[in-house]
Amino acid sequence: MAMGAVLRVVPPAQLNAAIKAQDEARATSESSVDDATLSSLASFIRTQFDVFKQHRNDAAAGWSNRLLSALRAFNGQYDAEKLAQIKQFGGSDVYARLVAMKCRGATSLLRDVYLSPDRPWGCEPPDDPDIPPEIIATISQLVGIEAQTNAQAGQTVDPASMRDRVFGLMQSARLAAKKRASDQAKIAEDKIDELLKEGNFYKALAEFLVDLPLFPFACIKGPVVRVVPVVTWKGGRATVEQKPRLFWQRVSPFDLWWTPGVADAEDAAFIERTRLTRADLNDLLDLPGYNHEAVRTVLDEYGRGGINDDWDMTDAERAVQERRENPTMNRSGLLTCLEYHGNVQGRMLLEAGMSAKQIPDPLRDYMVQAWLIGRHVIKVQFSPSPRKRHPYFITSFEKVPGTVVGNGLPDILSDIAEVANATLRSLVNNLSISSGPQVVVNTDRLAVDEDGESLYPWKRWRVTSDPMANSAQKPVDFFQPNSNAAELLATYQKFSDMADELSAIPKYLSGNSSGGAGRTASGLAMLMGNASKILQTVAANIDRDIFDPLLSSLFDMIMLTDTSGMLTGEESISVKGVNVAIQRETERSRQMEFLQVTANPIDAQIIGPKGRAAVLRSVASSIGIDGEEIVPSEDELKAQQQAQQQMAAAGAQAQGNQQSSNVTGDTGPRTSIAGGAG
Repeated sequence: MAMGAVLRVVPPAQLNAAIKAQDEARATSESSVDDATLSSLASFIRTQFDVFKQHRNDAAAGWSNRLLSALRAFNGQYDAEKLAQIKQFGGSDVYARLVAMKCRGATSLLRDVYLSPDRPWGCEPPDDPDIPPEIIATISQLVGIEAQTNAQAGQTVDPASMRDRVFGLMQSARLAAKKRASDQAKIAEDKIDELLKEGNFYKALAEFLVDLPLFPFACIKGPVVRVVPVVTWKGGRATVEQKPRLFWQRVSPFDLWWTPGVADAEDAAFIERTRLTRADLNDLLDLPGYNHEAVRTVLDEYGRGGINDDWDMTDAERAVQERRENPTMNRSGLLTCLEYHGNVQGRMLLEAGMSAKQIPDPLRDYMVQAWLIGRHVIKVQFSPSPRKRHPYFITSFEKVPGTVVGNGLPDILSDIAEVANATLRSLVNNLSISSGPQVVVNTDRLAVDEDGESLYPWKRWRVTSDPMANSAQKPVDFFQPNSNAAELLATYQKFSDMADELSAIPKYLSGNSSGGAGRTASGLAMLMGNASKILQTVAANIDRDIFDPLLSSLFDMIMLTDTSGMLTGEESISVKGVNVAIQRETERSRQMEFLQVTANPIDAQIIGPKGRAAVLRSVASSIGIDGEEIVPSEDELKAQQQAQQQMAAAGAQAQGNQQSSNVTGDTGPRTSIAGGAG
């Protein structure tokens, strides 16, 4: 190093603030892509992205700062400005992670509802399924034959009796149709659940449930069709085939933008920012529907350096909080892709390569999906949804009417968390100061070689005499600062209790002890029941905004593509997450009570073995046991009943034969005795 050179050391907080300012400046600056080189569709998508981004980053109406604050609260970190103020004041920078604790508690409760063995959804058969025409024809033919037979036998055919006969047969056919539709719906439900498992839906749902209490909104995307290699084994040999499958994924709130003016997510156009590798782009060259020339141009222009020109002000700090590489470096060579879902004018689609047959009216808008990398649109297609809906499903922990963005627990507990942090910092500072005596040292009275900075037990102080002969002033004096720990702890506990009330996630739901009514089992059950009522509102949001439209989209996709007849189209998807949250324990206890109450001879005659078996299957399923495995089927029960009836009949016949034999054997001796007596 040359003489006179100075190395400047910048504190971490100041460095992060400088990086954030640079990112904001770069995010708000003009795009690095020359608009003159863009196609009309690419220019439209970039213009929409700038509009969406400016609205989200708006300090008053946007929510970018709320996303960053939520991430910091979950990680237990102060923002750069607050940390600088704490360092300037001095003392501890400890962080009370109340928000993180409440978020984990809420996620655990929601996982118990939506990721338990009880499915929070179901496939319901139609209430009144149609009777097959061949069954109706058979009934008419049967009744006609019976009427003809009665007429030939000379019996009078009563029209009322014939109507009753037809009604009875139709009623039996209707019950059989309901039973068949119920069995078909149960099979379809298992098949749909298999598709969800293969498409990583429940993994995406678990990640979604982490986002929901943390951020102002959470999002699941799907179903999205991907072509994946499928390995099948036959005869000890593996066969690899490329097959399309439906997938779902959690979308980070940081990577999603939409139309600013909408009140409902269904009415918005969406842009998702994804990051691709060169391997991902190479795979696209083998798939139909992509603009292979544009993909090759992207691979050629950006080489191995990647591209990341779609900046946002949250990128740098988000990378720090998520422990990822800062996108300003992009040493991973990733390529940013903007995925657009929304309406586009037909004229732009014609310029993008669609045919006039696909776009009959250039002035109309069409619901499309488009992928843009840099200045190249690598794919554009019509939305596969027959409902013309994007694949993003959004809800909030606490919904706010009139807007897509609601409130998460960091928003609800922001003031409480700030006061709790300040109280905890004061507590640590006070404990540190009052942990030992403070020392007052008169340095003028210390000996020349005496160290006034060190303090240890049995230390001997060497001092000099006071030249002013002021014997009242001690050369070394001690005093003990007051400890306010009890008062500060009480304050912190009070605000912790307030956090319980505001979040509706009390400590006893996470297993911590509770005073008052929570000392007894019945009191704790009552408290948990009251708290679960608040959770039911969150479950209702998930049912209404996520499961209902998501499963409906999957239903539509299956009906459009499936050729196996898995669904008839008459079924309906029922979402029962709220019912699971409310009634799981109640229904289970009532089933057990019903099982015990009906265990008597009178009820056994009424419901019979068939009804008792149905109750046993339901109770076994509710406690996690496969009822179909331990309870015989209806056919097996019929076979058992017939076998028992045959055995009873055989036993009765044998007993009758035995009694006849006994009577015959008794008559001979009595006659002979009588004859002997005569």
